[in-house]
Amino acid sequence: MAKIENMTTDGGYVINVKPTSKAVYMNVVGTFTPEQANKFHQDYEKQIGSISTYDYVLQVDCKDMEVINQEMTPKLAQSFKLYKKSGFKKVEFVITDNVAIKMQLNRIARTVDLPNYEIIEA
Repeated sequence: MAKIENMTTDGGYVINVKPTSKAVYMNVVGTFTPEQANKFHQDYEKQIGSISTYDYVLQVDCKDMEVINQEMTPKLAQSFKLYKKSGFKKVEFVITDNVAIKMQLNRIARTVDLPNYEIIEA
């Protein structure tokens, strides 16, 4: 399955479905514009649509992600709603030791009632 990459100088993402290891690996870097966030949602649904997500783990590498501003918080919440709707076996957010990112991810995950998520500090 093809890997989707959308990177700019300010940030972007990679979505890589790995059927042999039953994992979807995503890397989120920097910050997004509203247009990038919309494109991410389209690319995500295109990549995820052909797999049985109930058997898969979604691993989101957030180590290079920046704190989301107030304007972009609804877009991040929309992403989390997509993860919830997809029904992954587990959703893992991998972060560095960054209290602000950890708090933001936890808050949005609780707001959308995302089940089976874990924040892993690496």
